Amino acid sequence: MTVQVDALQARILAILKDWYPITVEELRDELSLPSGVLERSLKGLMVKGVVALEPLSDKTYIRLLVPEIVFEVDKKSSGKRRKPRPLREPAADDSIMYR
Repeated sequence: MTVQVDALQARILAILKDWYPITVEELRDELSLPSGVLERSLKGLMVKGVVALEPLSDKTYIRLLVPEIVFEVDKKSSGKRRKPRPLREPAADDSIMYR
């Protein structure tokens, strides 16, 4: 099974392939991410049918549903997009710094 994922989801899948069983808390600590960011990525993987969450009484485990998964990183959605900064022209100043 081949799945398109972003860079964070690819990191999550790589960890899940190597480290099982793992809880949501352990994964969050491993990736050093805020809970909201991790939850959004996990929900995206759940929608794609790749992972499932298994809540127990005190912990929630993440289960990889497709162990033989091949994932392709979507280059467009990985990383933050920033607008290029406009170039600043030096101020018209008589100080020695601009001579």
